Amino acid sequence: MKSSDIDQELFTESYCKVCSAQLISESQRVAHYESRKHASKVRLYYMLHPIDGGCPAKKLRSENGSDDDSVDKNKCCTLCNMSFTSAVVAESHYQGKIHAKRLKLLLGEQPTLKATGLKRSYTCNICNVTLNSIEQYHAHLKGSKHQTNLKNQ
Repeated sequence: MKSSDIDQELFTESYCKVCSAQLISESQRVAHYESRKHASKVRLYYMLHPIDGGCPAKKLRSENGSDDDSVDKNKCCTLCNMSFTSAVVAESHYQGKIHAKRLKLLLGEQPTLKATGLKRSYTCNICNVTLNSIEQYHAHLKGSKHQTNLKNQ
C-alpha cells in the first residue's frame, strides 16, 4: 500500500482518523488539517505505524532493551496519541482529565451529561462528539452519521 493510499484512508473530507475528529464544514476541515495539534498527532502516528510495515523508528521501547511490542508508557500514550519528555509529564497525563475521558470512551461507557457551572454538554461516545444542548444531542442521535456509526459498532 502506497503512502498516498494510506493518507486517503486516514484523512478524509469529513473525518480525521488520526485525531478522531469529525469535520463538518470546509473551514473546520482546513483549520483542523493545518493545526499544530494535528501535525503533532500525525508525526506520532507515523512514528508508531511506519508506512513500510517495518519497525517504527526508535519504537519508544523502554530503556531495558526489551524486544516485546510494548511501548514505554513514560514516553508515549497510544490511547491519547501523545508523547512525553519525561516520566513526570507522563504521570501527570495519566492522572489527567483527557486520558480519563479517552479511557472511558475505550471502555464503552454511556453518554454522560456533565455540568460545569452553568454550562452543560452532552456526549455521544459512539461518535466521540460533545454537544451543547439536549436538542442538538437528540438531533445528532437521529442523524445519518450517528446511525452509520451505530450500525458499524
